[in-house]
Amino acid sequence: MEAFTWKDALKEKVKSNLKGRGILVSLILLWIVFFCTNENFRRIDSYMSILREASFVGVAAIGMTFCIIIKAIDLSIGAMIGLLAIIALSIVGKVGLIGTVIIILFLGGTLGSINGFLYSKLRLPSFIATLAMSYIYKAIALIYSKGRSIQFKEKWFTVIGNGTFLGVPVPFIIFILLAILGSIILKKTILGRQILSIGNSEKASYLSGVDIIKVKIFVFALVGVFTAIAAILISSRLWSANAEMKAGYEFDVIAAVVLGGTSLKGGKGSMFNTVIASIFFASLYIGMNMFHINAYMQKVVEGIILVVAFSMGGGSQLIQSKLKENKTVHGNKT
Repeated sequence: MEAFTWKDALKEKVKSNLKGRGILVSLILLWIVFFCTNENFRRIDSYMSILREASFVGVAAIGMTFCIIIKAIDLSIGAMIGLLAIIALSIVGKVGLIGTVIIILFLGGTLGSINGFLYSKLRLPSFIATLAMSYIYKAIALIYSKGRSIQFKEKWFTVIGNGTFLGVPVPFIIFILLAILGSIILKKTILGRQILSIGNSEKASYLSGVDIIKVKIFVFALVGVFTAIAAILISSRLWSANAEMKAGYEFDVIAAVVLGGTSLKGGKGSMFNTVIASIFFASLYIGMNMFHINAYMQKVVEGIILVVAFSMGGGSQLIQSKLKENKTVHGNKT
């Protein structure tokens, strides 16, 4: 029997580090292609624009990562963004920035908790409950705004979405800080362990004493809070808001989370990969715009990427299960 050398140890270390980092490799390859084929990607400003745009989807994707880990999904965040952004712009001139942030975060957490209550307590499928609530949130936004756009152009507010700090976009700095917070919650706290446990097995979690209903409601509240932060960033970036401002936003967020490797079967997710996937999507959109690709064709590309992401996830899990079965069979034979 051959000895396990330091070379073998190094190979295992590299494999373990690369495992689940396919999206990072894809992002690097995409940037290399763009750099070689488009002179606009040879300027640092283009990459700063990518990081800024990635933040607006990525912040909400942090919350959605928690949600998908527990085998749920929230289709209401697109409508929620519109409603919260409208409210934010209508009150920020009266209560100030800090007051607005507190109110919008509270409202986001409340709306998310309502979704969580419908899903966990009333046992409605998450996509049905949140789809129904998306119509309600959109209707409230239309009633509140009377169908008009709300604007607020004061620089002290718009700088949040448009400003930079040491050359780095402010939204991206906020995004990274929130991603670190999300990773700490998921990996270092009891709540995070409970979320992963529920995603892997609700029955086992229940038997171990986890309050499943409370955790699920809290997860949807987290989705609402992160969506509220995204609403503030987006409304600051655009300095205007309306009920239709982010139609399809929820699918961009879900796409980023799934492409980042969070399993729709639950129990598995990575905040790092969610960040990278958000940057990947922003790179793709900005790249397609720089290449003057038709807006409708861009949606086709997004759909193809989603199909590939879902297929690869399901395919890899199938392959792994088959390999385990074969290993078990051969082991029994020997």
